[in-house]
Amino acid sequence: MKYTHKIYIGYDSKQSQASEVCEYSIRKHLKNVPELYEIHHLKTDELHEQGLYYNNDRTASTEFSYTRFLVPKLCDYKGLAMFVDSDFIFTTDLDYLFVQIEKSLNIMQKSVWVTQHQPYVPKQSTKFYGEKQEALPMKNWSSMMIFNCAHADCHRLSTMNVNNRSPQWLHRFEWTNANNMGHVPFMWNWLIGEYNVQEDPNFPLPYGIHYTNGGPFNDVYGQDLEHVWLKYRDEMLNFPV
Repeated sequence: MKYTHKIYIGYDSKQSQASEVCEYSIRKHLKNVPELYEIHHLKTDELHEQGLYYNNDRTASTEFSYTRFLVPKLCDYKGLAMFVDSDFIFTTDLDYLFVQIEKSLNIMQKSVWVTQHQPYVPKQSTKFYGEKQEALPMKNWSSMMIFNCAHADCHRLSTMNVNNRSPQWLHRFEWTNANNMGHVPFMWNWLIGEYNVQEDPNFPLPYGIHYTNGGPFNDVYGQDLEHVWLKYRDEMLNFPV
């Protein structure tokens, strides 16, 4: 028997359309078993009301910088669940990725699956709204995560820890062990502006396009594959989910 998987999309009130287009792209391609997936927007005000997030003193580039780590708690520490930044669109069925993980031989040993980008210095010095772009050893690893919510390491992502632990403890995955982390292929988290793209119809689009340096949703124009995001947005506006 297959269980329902939950997908949580980061939501920032300053770029809400990004979350909506991300959801549209997921639903557009979720053909195999769409009834087995629930899609939610990770809204900080709702988490405040639930008493799950109350630390307002942190400096953060988005409203979901830290709340993403509440996903195992939101799932009652059960099942597989995804978090994804709002500045993604998907060009193929996410069920393929979930099935690949479900069929892995060591699934019970893994706490989380991420795209393990190599350490790098970003090509741009600033990010959204002029925020400083920092070089971090695991930068963008937490931009898309699939949690094995029942794993003991995910239980460390308690409400208390997510609200009080340092950004490094959360985003550098100090809450788990490197041996307990699985890898998601780069095609699912393709960093626009950092990785080259082939503007050629003979080459497939990345499965997950990550506009990590911005896009039309926050008035940044001229990025690679910008036209793909705009196409999905226009489709969504004409055929809303």
